[in-house]
Amino acid sequence: MIKLSHFIIGYLIFLLFGALIFYELNTVEEKKRHIYVNNQIKQFINRNNKCLKEHDLYSYVDYFLDKSHTGLWHSSLSKANITKWTFGQGLFFVTSLITTVGYGTPNLVTSYGKILCIIYTGIGLIFALFFQQILHHELIPIFYRFIFQLAMNRHIIYYVSRYHSFIVSFLLVTFFITFIFMIIPTLFIYYMYVSKWSFIELIYFAITTNHLIGFGDLMPCSDLYGQNRSTCTLILTIYVIIQVLVASILSHMWLILPRKNHQFLHQRRHHSDPNVNMDNNKNLSIDINDELLENVFT
Repeated sequence: MIKLSHFIIGYLIFLLFGALIFYELNTVEEKKRHIYVNNQIKQFINRNNKCLKEHDLYSYVDYFLDKSHTGLWHSSLSKANITKWTFGQGLFFVTSLITTVGYGTPNLVTSYGKILCIIYTGIGLIFALFFQQILHHELIPIFYRFIFQLAMNRHIIYYVSRYHSFIVSFLLVTFFITFIFMIIPTLFIYYMYVSKWSFIELIYFAITTNHLIGFGDLMPCSDLYGQNRSTCTLILTIYVIIQVLVASILSHMWLILPRKNHQFLHQRRHHSDPNVNMDNNKNLSIDINDELLENVFT
C-alpha cells in the first residue's frame, strides 16, 4: 500500500517536472515570437509613418487586445450592432461555467455582470453535481451489465481467457463509447468550423475540454459573428455537455473497474454455469441469471 507521504512527494515531483518542461519549451518559443513581432512593428513604422513612435503603437495594440476579450474584434468594427454576444454565445458561456470548463472568452466587463456570474455559478454547480450523480447512478450500471453480458459471450471467451474476458469487454465498450460520443462529435466540429486547425490543435482542444481545463486559446467560433456565430456556439454547447458527461462517466467506470472485475471473477468461480465445459471455452453458455446480476452490480 502506498503511503500518503510517498504519494505527496511523488505528486510534487511530478508537478515540478511538468513546470520545468513547460517553462523551458515555452520560454524559447516566446522569445522567438517577441523578436519576430518587434521586427514586424519596426518594418510597419518604417513603411507607413516614420513619425509614429513605437511606444504609441504598443499602447494601441495593448488596448485593442484588451478590448478583443470583451466582444470587440477587427472584423466587426466596421459593422454596426455586431458583437460576439449572441443568445448562443450566452448559452455557451453559462454551460462552460457550470461544467467548470471555463474557456474565458469572451469575458465579462461589468461589475454587476461578474457578481451575477458568481451567484449563478454557485447555484449552477449544485445542479450540475446532482445531474452528474443521477447520470452515474442510471447509466453506469447499464454499461456494466452490458460489459458483463459481453464478457460471458462465447466468442469473446474463445479468443481470450475467461479471466480476462471482463477486461477485454470493458475496453471494447469504452472504445465504442469514446468513438461514438467523443471522436465523432470532435470530427464534426473540425470539419464544420475549424478545418484550418492542425490535428494536434484539434486533439489539444478536445482533451482540454473533456478534462474540464478549457484554456480558451483555441475556439471554434472565434472568427464568426451574427447568426453563424450563434449557430456555432449552440452546437459547441451541446458538444461541451456531451464531452464533459462522457468523460465523467468513463472516469468513474475506470475507477470502479478493479472491484467490478473482482466481482465478475468471483461470480465465475462460485456460480459457474452447469453447461460449461471448463476444458473448452467455446461451449460456455451465455445465459445470465438476473438475481446473480443484481448481486454483482450492487
